[in-house]
Amino acid sequence: MTARPPLAVLVLEGVADRWASPPETPLSLAKKPHLDRLASEGRVLGARLARDDHEALTAAPLLAILGFDAARVETAHASYLGALGDERLLAEECFVSADFVALFRDTVADAEPGPFKRAETEILLKAADEAVRHAGFRLVAGSGSHHVAIAARASVDPDVPPPVRLLGRPVAEFEPRVPQHAFAHRRARETLDRHEINEVRRDLGRNGADALWLWGPGGPALLAAHWDAPVSAVGVDPVWRGLCKAAGIPRRALQARTVAGFSKGIAQALAANAICFIHAHRGTRDALLRDPRARAVGIADLDESVVAPVAKAVAAARGRLLVLCDVARDSATGMPLPDPVPALLWGEGIAPLAVRPFTEAGARAAGEPLEPGHGLLAYARHL
Repeated sequence: MTARPPLAVLVLEGVADRWASPPETPLSLAKKPHLDRLASEGRVLGARLARDDHEALTAAPLLAILGFDAARVETAHASYLGALGDERLLAEECFVSADFVALFRDTVADAEPGPFKRAETEILLKAADEAVRHAGFRLVAGSGSHHVAIAARASVDPDVPPPVRLLGRPVAEFEPRVPQHAFAHRRARETLDRHEINEVRRDLGRNGADALWLWGPGGPALLAAHWDAPVSAVGVDPVWRGLCKAAGIPRRALQARTVAGFSKGIAQALAANAICFIHAHRGTRDALLRDPRARAVGIADLDESVVAPVAKAVAAARGRLLVLCDVARDSATGMPLPDPVPALLWGEGIAPLAVRPFTEAGARAAGEPLEPGHGLLAYARHL
């Protein structure tokens, strides 16, 4: 039996607009010579990674990329943030996503404030933890503005939306209906709003962690391993890291700061593993830029700094490369959607069926999207 070529799965976070977006989207506007070349030599298709609006707001799209059926596993972000630590839940407890947010006149102005220095994060998190413990919540450090809390499930309102849904909208409209949960929000906001770190950041014209938003309860992350070959992963996003830990996927730490160094690191990963997952994290702030041309600049940067070295490493390993977006977003609001996303398969043994651009329109022209999305990994490996 002929051995399958190694596969690199490259996830470009937050670069796709909704399926029914206008002719000009950030992907179509971006100067992306490397993606354009891969699209001309490979196959562009569409894939649906979430079944509905609710799944699009959870870890379901990332689970689908890893080949897991989201209908069979826990999908809450909090479950995978919790998986990063060693905390164990009691029978009546749950994990809760705990995100720092920046406010402006009682509305959410930034759902991912920062970046913060590590010392700033530690101090702010300690202050918030001392505040919310009065409401029965305790905090566990995550990364950047994304952390996790542990609380009794009865103390948590499961219907509180993620902060991305609150951008530009009054916070009061979405406050928890469960008293302990609402009390935790109030205590954290009172503490963080007047914290000296946030006051200094405001004086410098920077967003601060003005409040802690608790949302999306989840249980333990249990993902049954389904790998028939060695795998590894690269990426710094905390939810991605938690997913990989729960799935038993070793994470590779790439210290390279140059394109050549990054290419060498991916080449080493493909030499050791049959599958290497690579998550290119740009952050919610970049993903939610309303100006499509500003977002196109970010995509051009990804094309040069990430796509180019990964493609070089895949070519050297005589492997295959699957490039796709993690989730579609509404071009007007930035909200994650269950719409199909563009996907690109390139490399050893992959012949183009028709030349299509790696854009939303190109994926739509390929015909019906691949469903369910968790079948994309098997498709890329066995084609």
